[in-house]
Amino acid sequence: MGKRQEPVRKSVKDVLADLLAGHREAAFGGPESALKYLRRTFEGQASMPNAVKAVAYDLCAEAQAQCGQWEDCAASVGLSLGYLPDLEAAFPHEYRRMLEGMTCFERGIQAYTEMGNFPAALNLCERAMALKLGEHYEAKRNSLEWAK
Repeated sequence: MGKRQEPVRKSVKDVLADLLAGHREAAFGGPESALKYLRRTFEGQASMPNAVKAVAYDLCAEAQAQCGQWEDCAASVGLSLGYLPDLEAAFPHEYRRMLEGMTCFERGIQAYTEMGNFPAALNLCERAMALKLGEHYEAKRNSLEWAK
């Protein structure tokens, strides 16, 4: 009787690298193709690390915004933001750079504005400002100030 092979256990960093490589390739086909890849990835990986989910949902939000799927985009933004503590825990030295490269705040503000939910857009501006993600969020907040 043969010895049972142990499943291959990838590090969080390797799972993230695989996700990004697959997404990059799928995105050449447009945002619909990227979304299809991401959906299949979520379905096929029941145990995707939460830190990777933060990035995956950020990529979903970007593609959904490009497709004008504002409600789905807002939902993906919420999921991505919910996993940020896991991202920081898994990548403490790279977290800041990764956070600055994510589009979930930008896309969330856009989605909420498109849906007419200006208080939610304003809230995202303030969260981005609290994380010191750039002065442009202050300008966005100022333009939404009337929504208070």
